[in-house]
Amino acid sequence: MDIKPIKSRRTTEIILEQIKNFMIQGQLNPGDKLPTESILAEKFEVSRTSVREALSALSLTGILDIRQGEGIFVKRSPSNAVIEPLSFIFLLENDFEKILDVCIALETQAVDLVARNRDNNDIAFLREMFEKMKQDLPEGKNVQKDDVSFHLALAGMCKNPLLERMINTVLDISDQILRSTYQQWVRTYYFENRQMLYQEHIEIFQAVENKDNELANRLMNAHLSKTQQELKRFERIRNILEY
Repeated sequence: MDIKPIKSRRTTEIILEQIKNFMIQGQLNPGDKLPTESILAEKFEVSRTSVREALSALSLTGILDIRQGEGIFVKRSPSNAVIEPLSFIFLLENDFEKILDVCIALETQAVDLVARNRDNNDIAFLREMFEKMKQDLPEGKNVQKDDVSFHLALAGMCKNPLLERMINTVLDISDQILRSTYQQWVRTYYFENRQMLYQEHIEIFQAVENKDNELANRLMNAHLSKTQQELKRFERIRNILEY
């Protein structure tokens, strides 16, 4: 492999791009073993920390398999052929607003399918989930966790494994990119507005229970769009304060 030294831009992004190109060009194939972290750092002329960050991101997206004591390998996973390039794109894009646009598009379609196809077991599962959410409302210790669990549960009920995997991938990548902003936002928005958040989830659930797919779609769109706008507003305020 013709590994090029890193001269500019965000180091981790360039490492990701080069490894991606090796795979596209056939220089790295499923099952191949990559050089060690130290060799990659030497070839890229970057720190081992930067290499480790890039490899960890590729491992998280299911592209690399990091085996303790054995090395780093390209995963053998044909079923991921569609999802893995998307993971690359999301990681390299690094734009939370665009990623949330994708999330809105995918989740509104998923909840539409859930409302059409849900069964009694799905409803029973969601009822139990909401009972736990309601018990947690006074203190709100698990509000963020419950929010994510609700969205993942709906993705799993859409009866479309590919759409479910895509939503899970987007949520994972958005968590990486938004981690710092999101955690600070959670401490303000979530805990101050947990009753409103709970109510929005309940309304989506009721639309699903009533098999009203159009209403479920609209409610999910409004719910996620509000979250997107709140995050944008919070990011602007944080940038002003830091400036």
